[in-house]
Amino acid sequence: NRLGHYSKPEKIQGAVKLDSNENFALEQDFVADVAVKAARQVDLREYPLDQLDELYSRLARYAGVSARCLAAGSGSDQIIELLLSTLRSRRATVFAPTFSYFINRCELHGIKVDQVPLERDFTLDKKAFVKSARKSDLVYICSPNNPTGNQLERQQAIDIIDSLKDRIVLVDEAYVDFADYSLSADAAKRDNVIVLRTLSKAFGLAGARVGYMVTSEKFARTFRSTIQSPYPISTLSLAIASGVLARADHVRQIIKAVRSERSRVFARIAKIDGIKKFRSDANFLFIEAGGNYLAISKALSNHGIVVKLLGNLTGHRGCMRITIGTREMNDKFLRCIEGVL
Repeated sequence: NRLGHYSKPEKIQGAVKLDSNENFALEQDFVADVAVKAARQVDLREYPLDQLDELYSRLARYAGVSARCLAAGSGSDQIIELLLSTLRSRRATVFAPTFSYFINRCELHGIKVDQVPLERDFTLDKKAFVKSARKSDLVYICSPNNPTGNQLERQQAIDIIDSLKDRIVLVDEAYVDFADYSLSADAAKRDNVIVLRTLSKAFGLAGARVGYMVTSEKFARTFRSTIQSPYPISTLSLAIASGVLARADHVRQIIKAVRSERSRVFARIAKIDGIKKFRSDANFLFIEAGGNYLAISKALSNHGIVVKLLGNLTGHRGCMRITIGTREMNDKFLRCIEGVL
């Protein structure tokens, strides 16, 4: 089978779950309270008619763009699927490593993918990337990048976009709420840029399946009216999403706490010999364990701690991606690896 395989994480009862970049710092009681209130407010016997407009209004306020530049879907992965089905691209350029799901879906749609390797420190050779992108009709930029965690410098990202005005540039910002900048406002002003965002990460709604894109008014209108299905998101998920967005100030405080925890965990890892760590702009850290990979993996498994085991990636040996969870979860992870090395 020539197609790549994107494996979903397995549910392990009682595990310390640091593998899927969910936001466990956002209190379960907070999300449950919003969900219960939402369930009481909606009539699930009816199709969702006005709830989507309310979501667009709240998303526009949060993202700082016009509601006319938005289109929602059942998770950003569903939007990716629809875009690949509709754009009919023949060739895509990505940097490597990056979000493997996108590459796998391109392969499924018969789209050839050119992968431009990132430098050892995960910076990008802009000239090499643009050169490859000019041979493609679709360009994918993950910002912050998954699994490495870093964003391109903002001006570098803008320069790439502006040098590819005759190409569709898809910017995946699933983790942007934890980063320093978003290209949402830039996408709204350009005809060739689509920014993907989600409520699965920072907003703690991975189970609700709500994603959205920011793009030009013209393409957003086309996507909403002719590409997307009439009711892509359930009434309950729409109401929950709007409810959480209505309390965005609390979510912002949690994001601030996650960023602080990210710095703390990074500093602790920096003191451990035998692990190479990399700066992150997301709610996870990428580490290179090298020859300690198997020992760390075994210790984590024995302690019921689940992280994303990546193996060898583009010149890096023994790689792992670790979600920034609650302080308690993070401390369990840190004590475990400190006990190994």
